[in-house]
Amino acid sequence: MNIRLIILLGLVSLFADWLYESMRAVAPQYLYALGASAAFVGFVFGLGDALGYAARFITGPLADKRGGYWLETFLGYGLQIAAVAGLVFARDVWQVAGLVFLERFSKALRTPARDAIISAAGGKGARGRAFGIHAALDQIGAILGVSMATLMLFLNYQPRDVFLAALLPGATALAVLYVAYKTSGVKPAGKGYKFLMDRKAVVFGMSQFLLGISIIHISLSMYRLSQVPWLASLLYLIAMITEIPASLALGYLYDRSHKTLFIAPLFTTLLAVSYISGGLYLFLGAILYAVVTSYADVVAKAEAAKLGAASSLGFVNAMWGLGLMMGGVLYGYFTDVGNYLTIGILAAASSSASLLLLWRSVT
Repeated sequence: MNIRLIILLGLVSLFADWLYESMRAVAPQYLYALGASAAFVGFVFGLGDALGYAARFITGPLADKRGGYWLETFLGYGLQIAAVAGLVFARDVWQVAGLVFLERFSKALRTPARDAIISAAGGKGARGRAFGIHAALDQIGAILGVSMATLMLFLNYQPRDVFLAALLPGATALAVLYVAYKTSGVKPAGKGYKFLMDRKAVVFGMSQFLLGISIIHISLSMYRLSQVPWLASLLYLIAMITEIPASLALGYLYDRSHKTLFIAPLFTTLLAVSYISGGLYLFLGAILYAVVTSYADVVAKAEAAKLGAASSLGFVNAMWGLGLMMGGVLYGYFTDVGNYLTIGILAAASSSASLLLLWRSVT
């Protein structure tokens, strides 16, 4: 395991997460202040995540064909900085939505290529730990970014001030990435196009699609608390803090047992119960949400990397994102009309179906 490279790429993600998680910590409240509905917020973050994942159908195989993976990684981080910089000047809900979509696409451009480098650095016997270490460092940056955003809102700064402050760690991420590239000595070769996945990859990808549908995006919980903006950011901060131990634990467990693959559907069902209950239960939901997203960042990536290179990573991530989009729109709509029972039924049904497919994908 090339621990030096894993830590350097983790530091890149630390600063990049500081950039974009501080943005995401205030964007739902900003949309609320601009007059957006819960359905629109669910649409923006659901579609944004879906675009960010679905684009990996293309960016993963293209990265494999071109080989090297570093160029896509640099372009992705650079585009992300440009998207957040644009939010400083955005003044209506559609401008904000477009830049959120751009920021998610930048993540799609870089992530399959970067994850292929991490997989190569981890080697066959330590992929789970490699992704776990990377995700933990990643979440430290998320905590710093969300903490900064929460404090700035508490001190009556505006969302645009948060966007502006986030640009400095974004620039730092690019500088550390350059150091990683020059000193790592790891330049994995491409493996050619692989748009057609094998059966296990397809089944696993479908299970992640259903799992994505079952998760209630945290932006909706934040929207429900938007009358007190800093409280909504605090909810997000709790999720970011939880992801650090969750990522390390899940990475360790995955390397020891593939039964770790079956954890997430249970947590999405509990998340739906907490969301329906509302009030302080939303903060419990933030913890449950963090476990599921840690699963997607660690366990699902390690399994996808085992099934293939950037192509498989891109496919599985894309299916997860499409599920998030459908869930975001549906749950946002039912939140607007106050139909929480339907939210619970849909989440439970899709999580159960995901569990069944997961069982088929690994047996």
